[in-house]
Amino acid sequence: MSVKRKIDRNIEIITGLFLILSVLSLLVAYLLKFDYSVPNATFEEDIDFLLDNISRHKVSAISWIVTGTVNLLFLPVYLIMFHRFQKGMHLLSGFLLLSMAFAFFRAGIGELQLAGLTLGTAGAELHSGDPLSFAILINIRQVLLLLKIGITAFGAFATVLTISRFREVKFPVVGSVMAFLAGPVIITFTWLNPDHLIMTLALAVAWAGLLLVGAKFVTIGLAAKLEKN
Repeated sequence: MSVKRKIDRNIEIITGLFLILSVLSLLVAYLLKFDYSVPNATFEEDIDFLLDNISRHKVSAISWIVTGTVNLLFLPVYLIMFHRFQKGMHLLSGFLLLSMAFAFFRAGIGELQLAGLTLGTAGAELHSGDPLSFAILINIRQVLLLLKIGITAFGAFATVLTISRFREVKFPVVGSVMAFLAGPVIITFTWLNPDHLIMTLALAVAWAGLLLVGAKFVTIGLAAKLEKN
């Protein structure tokens, strides 16, 4: 096997592994995400709920930071790999990856800051108009907005990435179609009704489709290396 082909095979394997890791990290972060929508009768009960779940809050924050970091590391590998398949389009996908990385990483940092603000309310009598209470509410809104932006970028990435399926035989048919169709649904329901069952199903379909795509690249790269060796 020539040096160039060896490099191409290695890039395919690394890209597939990073795609799988990116999807799995997002899946874990989504499952561990902190739910701010739990209904309470008063603002004081909301603060008590946050205080009682500081550990869950921090776990959620760390999981989003990890997801953002994984996607940031995936970006250069993706650009190197897909400039052969998506001439020009790979730049759009790269921008979406960067948007995901920034949004998820910033959301995780925001949640850590929010946990710190919440701990600062321990033992204090707060009301909805207090400066600290206002800061907490603003932070929650910013975190939720960043997560919506990140999930929207993921849905767009799933669709844009799998557009290559129609020209590139290395993409698995089933996985590509699953991710391609699920992407627009994810984008729509992220802003209309993120808690809807359809949103959950669309995410599951997109995750499964992209895992199949990633696994296909890994197996193609490994098969080619073994065959030539």
